[in-house]
Amino acid sequence: MDLFLLTLAESGTINIFPEPNELIWTIIDFTILLVGMYLLLYKPLLGAIQAREDEINNNLKKAAEDRAEAERLRREFEAQMANAQREAQEIINKAVKNATAVKEQIEADARARAAELLENATKTIEREKAKALSELRLEVANLAVAVAGKVIEKNLDTEEQRRLADSFVAEVTKH
Repeated sequence: MDLFLLTLAESGTINIFPEPNELIWTIIDFTILLVGMYLLLYKPLLGAIQAREDEINNNLKKAAEDRAEAERLRREFEAQMANAQREAQEIINKAVKNATAVKEQIEADARARAAELLENATKTIEREKAKALSELRLEVANLAVAVAGKVIEKNLDTEEQRRLADSFVAEVTKH
Protein backbone atom coordinates (compact mmCIF):
# COMPACT_ATOMS: atom_id res chain seq x y z
CA MET A 1 0.00 0.00 0.00
CA ASP A 2 2.88 2.30 0.67
CA LEU A 3 4.09 1.86 -2.88
CA PHE A 4 0.71 2.87 -4.19
CA LEU A 5 0.68 5.96 -2.09
CA LEU A 6 4.22 6.79 -3.14
CA THR A 7 3.35 6.45 -6.83
CA LEU A 8 0.29 8.53 -6.31
CA ALA A 9 2.21 11.24 -4.62
CA GLU A 10 4.78 11.46 -7.47
CA SER A 11 2.26 11.72 -10.25
CA GLY A 12 0.05 14.11 -8.52
CA THR A 13 -3.14 12.83 -10.09
CA ILE A 14 -5.27 9.95 -9.05
CA ASN A 15 -6.22 7.65 -11.91
CA ILE A 16 -8.46 4.71 -10.99
CA PHE A 17 -8.96 3.46 -14.56
CA PRO A 18 -6.29 1.26 -16.11
CA GLU A 19 -4.67 2.13 -19.33
CA PRO A 20 -6.40 0.91 -22.48
CA ASN A 21 -3.79 -1.70 -23.47
CA GLU A 22 -3.91 -3.14 -19.93
CA LEU A 23 -7.69 -3.12 -20.09
CA ILE A 24 -7.70 -5.06 -23.38
CA TRP A 25 -5.24 -7.64 -22.09
CA THR A 26 -7.22 -8.01 -18.87
CA ILE A 27 -10.43 -8.57 -20.86
CA ILE A 28 -8.66 -11.13 -23.11
CA ASP A 29 -7.17 -12.90 -20.08
CA PHE A 30 -10.52 -12.91 -18.29
CA THR A 31 -12.29 -14.23 -21.42
CA ILE A 32 -9.69 -17.01 -21.83
CA LEU A 33 -10.09 -17.83 -18.15
CA LEU A 34 -13.89 -17.98 -18.48
CA VAL A 35 -13.76 -20.14 -21.63
CA GLY A 36 -11.18 -22.41 -20.01
CA MET A 37 -13.24 -22.72 -16.85
CA TYR A 38 -16.35 -23.31 -18.93
CA LEU A 39 -14.67 -26.05 -20.95
CA LEU A 40 -12.66 -27.61 -18.16
CA LEU A 41 -14.94 -27.19 -15.14
CA TYR A 42 -18.48 -26.11 -15.98
CA LYS A 43 -19.29 -28.68 -18.70
CA PRO A 44 -17.87 -31.66 -16.74
CA LEU A 45 -19.53 -30.35 -13.59
CA LEU A 46 -22.89 -30.03 -15.39
CA GLY A 47 -22.37 -33.50 -16.89
CA ALA A 48 -21.62 -34.96 -13.45
CA ILE A 49 -24.63 -33.20 -11.94
CA GLN A 50 -26.86 -34.43 -14.80
CA ALA A 51 -25.49 -37.97 -14.45
CA ARG A 52 -26.12 -37.90 -10.69
CA GLU A 53 -29.64 -36.53 -11.26
CA ASP A 54 -30.34 -39.26 -13.83
CA GLU A 55 -28.99 -41.91 -11.44
CA ILE A 56 -31.18 -40.59 -8.61
CA ASN A 57 -34.23 -40.53 -10.90
CA ASN A 58 -33.48 -44.08 -12.09
CA ASN A 59 -33.05 -45.24 -8.50
CA LEU A 60 -36.35 -43.59 -7.50
CA LYS A 61 -38.07 -45.16 -10.50
CA LYS A 62 -36.59 -48.59 -9.68
CA ALA A 63 -37.57 -48.20 -6.02
CA ALA A 64 -41.15 -47.41 -7.05
CA GLU A 65 -41.18 -50.45 -9.37
CA ASP A 66 -39.69 -52.63 -6.63
CA ARG A 67 -42.28 -51.34 -4.16
CA ALA A 68 -45.08 -52.12 -6.63
CA GLU A 69 -43.62 -55.59 -7.26
CA ALA A 70 -43.29 -56.22 -3.52
CA GLU A 71 -46.91 -55.16 -3.01
CA ARG A 72 -48.03 -57.44 -5.84
CA LEU A 73 -46.04 -60.34 -4.36
CA ARG A 74 -47.50 -59.62 -0.90
CA ARG A 75 -51.05 -59.70 -2.27
CA GLU A 76 -50.26 -62.90 -4.19
CA PHE A 77 -48.75 -64.47 -1.07
CA GLU A 78 -51.79 -63.50 1.01
CA ALA A 79 -54.07 -64.98 -1.63
CA GLN A 80 -52.03 -68.20 -1.65
CA MET A 81 -52.12 -68.35 2.15
CA ALA A 82 -55.89 -67.86 2.16
CA ASN A 83 -56.22 -70.56 -0.50
CA ALA A 84 -53.95 -72.91 1.46
CA GLN A 85 -55.97 -72.33 4.63
CA ARG A 86 -59.20 -72.97 2.75
CA GLU A 87 -57.78 -76.18 1.27
CA ALA A 88 -56.48 -77.27 4.68
CA GLN A 89 -59.92 -76.69 6.18
CA GLU A 90 -61.52 -78.69 3.35
CA ILE A 91 -59.06 -81.54 3.95
CA ILE A 92 -59.82 -81.47 7.67
CA ASN A 93 -63.57 -81.46 6.99
CA LYS A 94 -63.22 -84.38 4.56
CA ALA A 95 -61.08 -86.29 7.07
CA VAL A 96 -63.65 -85.72 9.83
CA LYS A 97 -66.45 -86.76 7.48
CA ASN A 98 -64.55 -89.89 6.40
CA ALA A 99 -63.66 -90.72 10.00
CA THR A 100 -67.31 -90.37 11.00
CA ALA A 101 -68.37 -92.61 8.11
CA VAL A 102 -65.72 -95.20 9.00
CA LYS A 103 -66.78 -95.04 12.66
CA GLU A 104 -70.42 -95.56 11.72
CA GLN A 105 -69.47 -98.43 9.38
CA ILE A 106 -67.38 -100.08 12.10
CA GLU A 107 -70.25 -99.68 14.59
CA ALA A 108 -72.74 -101.14 12.10
CA ASP A 109 -70.40 -104.06 11.36
CA ALA A 110 -69.92 -104.64 15.08
CA ARG A 111 -73.68 -104.59 15.66
CA ALA A 112 -74.22 -107.02 12.77
CA ARG A 113 -71.44 -109.29 14.04
CA ALA A 114 -72.89 -109.17 17.57
CA ALA A 115 -76.35 -110.03 16.24
CA GLU A 116 -74.87 -112.86 14.20
CA LEU A 117 -72.97 -114.19 17.22
CA LEU A 118 -76.10 -113.92 19.36
CA GLU A 119 -78.13 -115.77 16.73
CA ASN A 120 -75.46 -118.48 16.42
CA ALA A 121 -75.31 -118.79 20.20
CA THR A 122 -79.09 -119.04 20.39
CA LYS A 123 -79.12 -121.75 17.71
CA THR A 124 -76.32 -123.62 19.48
CA ILE A 125 -78.22 -123.42 22.77
CA GLU A 126 -81.39 -124.70 21.08
CA ARG A 127 -79.47 -127.59 19.50
CA GLU A 128 -77.81 -128.47 22.79
CA LYS A 129 -81.17 -128.23 24.57
CA ALA A 130 -82.79 -130.51 21.98
CA LYS A 131 -79.86 -132.89 22.23
CA ALA A 132 -80.07 -132.88 26.04
CA LEU A 133 -83.82 -133.53 25.90
CA SER A 134 -83.28 -136.34 23.43
CA GLU A 135 -80.61 -137.88 25.66
CA LEU A 136 -82.90 -137.39 28.66
CA ARG A 137 -85.75 -139.14 26.89
CA LEU A 138 -83.43 -141.97 25.97
CA GLU A 139 -82.27 -142.21 29.57
CA VAL A 140 -85.89 -142.09 30.79
CA ALA A 141 -86.78 -144.85 28.35
CA ASN A 142 -83.85 -146.91 29.61
CA LEU A 143 -84.92 -146.27 33.19
CA ALA A 144 -88.47 -147.20 32.31
CA VAL A 145 -87.28 -150.45 30.81
CA ALA A 146 -85.17 -151.09 33.90
CA VAL A 147 -88.09 -150.30 36.23
CA ALA A 148 -90.38 -152.47 34.15
CA GLY A 149 -87.86 -155.26 34.43
CA LYS A 150 -87.76 -154.86 38.18
CA VAL A 151 -91.52 -154.69 38.37
CA ILE A 152 -91.79 -157.88 36.44
CA GLU A 153 -89.30 -159.47 38.75
CA LYS A 154 -91.28 -158.50 41.80
CA ASN A 155 -94.67 -159.26 40.43
CA LEU A 156 -96.23 -156.29 41.97
CA ASP A 157 -99.86 -155.96 42.52
CA THR A 158 -101.90 -153.47 40.51
CA GLU A 159 -101.88 -150.87 43.23
CA GLU A 160 -98.12 -150.99 43.45
CA GLN A 161 -97.76 -150.80 39.65
CA ARG A 162 -100.04 -147.77 39.49
CA ARG A 163 -98.07 -145.96 42.20
CA LEU A 164 -94.78 -146.76 40.44
CA ALA A 165 -96.12 -145.56 37.05
CA ASP A 166 -97.42 -142.30 38.59
CA SER A 167 -94.10 -141.54 40.26
CA PHE A 168 -92.31 -142.29 36.99
CA VAL A 169 -94.59 -139.96 35.01
CA ALA A 170 -94.19 -137.24 37.66
CA GLU A 171 -90.43 -137.61 37.50
CA VAL A 172 -90.36 -137.41 33.69
CA THR A 173 -92.58 -134.31 33.60
CA LYS A 174 -90.24 -132.53 36.03
CA HIS A 175 -87.39 -132.79 33.57
